Amino acid sequence: MRAVVMRDRQLVVDEVPDPVPGPGQVLVETVACGICGSDKQALDYTDEFLQASRDSGVPTFEFDPHRDVVMGHELAARVLSAGPDTPHTEGQLVVALPWAVDHAGQIHGVGFSNDFPGGYGERMVLQAMALEPIPEHVPPHVAALTEPLAVGYGNVARTGIGKGGTGIVIGCGPVGLGTVAALAERGVAPIVASDPSKLRRETALRLGAHRVVDPAVQDPVEVWREAASPGQLLHVWVCAAVPGMLNDLMYKVPRQTTILQVGSVMTDDVIRPIVGIYKDISLQMCMVYPHEEYAKTLGRIADGSIDAASLITDQVGLDGVAGAIEALRNPDDHIQILVRPNG
Repeated sequence: MRAVVMRDRQLVVDEVPDPVPGPGQVLVETVACGICGSDKQALDYTDEFLQASRDSGVPTFEFDPHRDVVMGHELAARVLSAGPDTPHTEGQLVVALPWAVDHAGQIHGVGFSNDFPGGYGERMVLQAMALEPIPEHVPPHVAALTEPLAVGYGNVARTGIGKGGTGIVIGCGPVGLGTVAALAERGVAPIVASDPSKLRRETALRLGAHRVVDPAVQDPVEVWREAASPGQLLHVWVCAAVPGMLNDLMYKVPRQTTILQVGSVMTDDVIRPIVGIYKDISLQMCMVYPHEEYAKTLGRIADGSIDAASLITDQVGLDGVAGAIEALRNPDDHIQILVRPNG
């Protein structure tokens, strides 16, 4: 099959072997795959990305950088066939949590594995139990936004925040915009969203933010202070990967703030714990959100609770992936770019 391959820290389009489904797995044809910030980080910070897996003892995202890797984990696909003893519906359109299990029982992140290619290729192997059928009226390429939006919705759900709560969202890519929409769904107010991109700020307003901030011009914490009522407790979702931001926030936010770090900073960072101790700040690093939020988010896309289609700003074939990733390094004009390997 044709695929965009990360080879020697570069992206090349080449022919690679077709993946073969094992027990409990299905072979799918990629319909669409979003380009995620973590894909850019795995490409730009390969050594740090792999060292983080080793240091954390979580091997799900480990791969051999000297072998080919086909990235892409924000998936929509069509079922082609299945492995042994695996019920399936040929032709069914699905999204899926991006993981698969090898013959030894090791869990791999689809798109971050030498053995389980992701959505920057024409075909993938997915775990059958991870599939969610796409409702018939939902364009399948739009359903590909389920994964990044679910990260936003899920990391709001994990806090239990509701009416009376208030939040700041820093970074308004698809994950951050999912966070804004989730806060609006729960009646949180005020919601302040911060991003350098005018397009993303305008989209955050449309999805329910009450105030938006260009961080080069205004401080989101100061804007929040102007908008919040006395005594409101603050939650901050950091959906950007900016070294130093966490420490900066600890100095600026009020007492008893909860800060959730969603964006993956690849390098060492420094915080001054005593500041957080004196201010009784809670820090939460966010990896696994409630799994039911994945299916719920697909349901939100299906019922129109969130206009996922409006977040798609470009679609490219395999030959356009490298250029699309470059464009997302300065995302003034983009929110989500989809890869369409099969046209």
